[in-house]
Order: sequence, then C-alpha cells, then structure tokens
Amino acid sequence: MEMMKGVQHPVKGLFLRYYFLKLCKDRFPDKGSDYEGEGGDFSDALNVVLSNLGEMNKLWIRMVHTSKQERAKRDKDRNDLRVTVGENIVRISQFEGCSVEVYKEFVLDKLIAIITAKEDKISQQYLLDCIIQAFPDEYHIQTLEKILDTCSIVMQNNVDIKTIFVRLMDRLSDFAANTDEDLQGLTEGLDLYDMFKSSIDKIIDEQGHSLELSKFMELQVAFLKFSNQCYPDNVEYVNDILKSCCKLLSKKSSSDIDETSLKQIVKLLTNPLNSLSIQVLDMEEFPKLMKYLPFLKRRTVSLKIALAVANSSLCLDNLDTVEQIITFISPLLKDGKDYVDLDPYEFEEE
Repeated sequence: MEMMKGVQHPVKGLFLRYYFLKLCKDRFPDKGSDYEGEGGDFSDALNVVLSNLGEMNKLWIRMVHTSKQERAKRDKDRNDLRVTVGENIVRISQFEGCSVEVYKEFVLDKLIAIITAKEDKISQQYLLDCIIQAFPDEYHIQTLEKILDTCSIVMQNNVDIKTIFVRLMDRLSDFAANTDEDLQGLTEGLDLYDMFKSSIDKIIDEQGHSLELSKFMELQVAFLKFSNQCYPDNVEYVNDILKSCCKLLSKKSSSDIDETSLKQIVKLLTNPLNSLSIQVLDMEEFPKLMKYLPFLKRRTVSLKIALAVANSSLCLDNLDTVEQIITFISPLLKDGKDYVDLDPYEFEEE
C-alpha cells in the first residue's frame, strides 16, 4: 500500500490500485475466509479497501487539474474511469463481515467522510450512487437519515440530488413490493416518509428556481411510488405529495409546464388508483392538481378513475358519492372549454 503512493500520475495510479484490488479480491482476511487469522482480520481488510478508496478518489479528482483537454472531453474521460473507483465500494459490500450493524456504525461514516472531504460534483454524485446500488436495501432503511443528511451537504456543490433520491426511492419501493420480510419490523421506530418529505421539501426550497419543472415532477412521482408501496393505505401521505405539487405548480406559468411535466402529473393522479382505488375521491388536492392538465389529459385521468370505480365492485347507493364520481369523470361526459380534436391514440397508456 505504501509503495503504491509513489505513483501519483492520476491515470496510472488509478489502474495500479484497481489492479491491486482485483489481485487481492479473494485474498482479503474477510470474516470466515482462509486468510483470516495470521494474515489479519476483517477490520484490516476493511481499512485497506477504505484507504484505497480514499487515495483513488483523490487521484480521480486530480484529473481535473492535470488534464489540458476541454472540459467536456475531460469529464468524459473521468466518467470512463469511475468504475475503477467504485469497485472499492462494491468490494466492501461483498465482505461477509460487513453486517448491517458494522455498516451502520462504522462503514457508512467512513464512506461519507471520503465523499464530503473533496468538493467535487462528479465524485460526490457517483460515490453516493455507488453506495445506493451496492449495499442491500435493508442497510439503506437502517441508515436513511445519514444518507439524506449527506445529500443535503453535497447539494451545496450542485450535485444532482434529484437523481440520487429517485434511485433510492425506486429501490426501496421495489423492495417493499417484493420482499417476504416484515417491512414494519424493519422500519420500526423509523418514519421513512417524513425523512424523505423533509429532504424533498428542502430541495424544492433551495433549487426550485433553477431546475426544470419536469425534474421535480419526476422526483414527486418516485416519492408517490415509494409511499404507495411502503404505506399502501395511507391516503394522507398521497394527498400531501399532491399538495406539494400544487404548491410548486402555482408558482409556475402555463408556459413552464411542458409535455414531460404534464405526463408526470398524469402519473401522479393515476398511480394512486392502483392501491387506493376510489379513495382518491376524498383527497382535497386531487381535483386541484387535475386542473393543471389540458382537457385531453384530464379525460385520460377521468377514464382511469371510471375504470377504478368499475373494477372496485362498489355498490353506488349514496347520492353524494355518485355526484362526486360524476364530477371527477366529467371530461368523459362533456367537452371542456380547452377541448381540441381527439388524438386517435389518446386512450393508450401514458
């Protein structure tokens, strides 16, 4: 390890350390391995890889200052070499000794220290993404607050936190949908929704004036998916997400709401139907958000609502409920003032 420090050329140093990591892959004194004992123990193996990660990150960042190429070409070269740095995180995640307790109490803190030590946008975003992709979902649930706090720190360097949040929420959503484990047991004492909500509100407050509306809508769609999977019966959570969207849209002009944003709004309105069915009729924010859609897209949402009512086998014996349903599906019954000729493919999936 000490001899490798003699190679300070960024590219040569990265490849040398990457070769070292590959060479030692099955020879680290991991817990339960043949090399544990005289060759050291798991803590030694962990410290070696963490040290290697720190040095490789420095070399990777140094490419910014040593290359005379144009910025676009330089950033491309750095992105091409990022896997050499990320391999360290992958290796740590594969250690048998890296239990959720060790990760929570030691490993994550060390990784965060390496990420925040250098204010480099590309490095911080990639290494955070590596952590999310490499470690199991159960680990992220137990350490979510630390991850979100780190995102708040690196956000000051214009790191694309939105993408990191979307990937993290998508992973946890898929985990909640497919796991056989007791999700309530894993999240006992943890309010994952409030953690994400606070962090997303902070992103909107600090970056709402600079980022494209469609990016925020994509973030809210991922948050809604997460809420539906982890808290499938919580109407209030869904209504809060829709409320945040209405608040954001109220500050935008109609010209700011592009086609991509409109498609995301349709997803926000139709996705809850899968888990909540016609309970969406009781949401105060649902019709408010729907008003931001042009007629044809309101008609698409209305059709989904009508199908949800039909599939629910609900006995419509209450006049107020019937009137509420008719109000929601009115775009199917009459043309709006902003009506335009129908696209023949209008009723295909958005």
